[in-house]
Amino acid sequence: MRKTAIIFDHDGTLVDSIEAVIICTNLILVKNGYRKHSADEILKGFPYPTEERFQYHTGTTASSVSAKMAEDFYSEMHTIGIDYLKVYPGISAALDLLVDYGYSMGMVSNNQGIFIRKAAAKLQYSYDLEIILGEENVKANKPSPDGLLQACAGLAARPENCWYIGDTISDHEAAHAAKMKSGLVTWGVQTEAVLSASGADALFRTPADMADYFKPA
Repeated sequence: MRKTAIIFDHDGTLVDSIEAVIICTNLILVKNGYRKHSADEILKGFPYPTEERFQYHTGTTASSVSAKMAEDFYSEMHTIGIDYLKVYPGISAALDLLVDYGYSMGMVSNNQGIFIRKAAAKLQYSYDLEIILGEENVKANKPSPDGLLQACAGLAARPENCWYIGDTISDHEAAHAAKMKSGLVTWGVQTEAVLSASGADALFRTPADMADYFKPA
């Protein structure tokens, strides 16, 4: 039997981290002499890995500056931001059903690996996930397929038998670059209209819809 695996994004897909990221991003921007950004401006940076996200927000091309900002951002996320995280309603139940249906599951994020593993344990949904990879655990971050392929290998599943589920066009691009099927959720940071035009293999409006889609016939 071919092993089927479902791999998830973290932010905007399983976990609502929007408030935490906005608060901690603005703390670092202001600390470094930049203006405070609106929620919409910060949301536009969500698809980028953290250091690139600070380059996007500040316009700096000095990697030493953006790397330090990313490091300070994660320090704030570990101490302050983690208390603002919430699992989206219905996610835990959906993950439990997918395990019952026989799927192997993992997570690949452009967020810091040590942070998302800490968050998953704190929020008590990590028990369904067999592998969790963040930005420092992979050769190249999304939309590169590297992390997704690494997760497939860790789950002993072929990419063509796997799905990657996220909330941005970048997630869809990474999935198709890895020759995986892509599913996009509409409760994350990008609008349903944008996601509908992406060419994703499936669009999910609720976690229950997602679980139903993968229910064995």
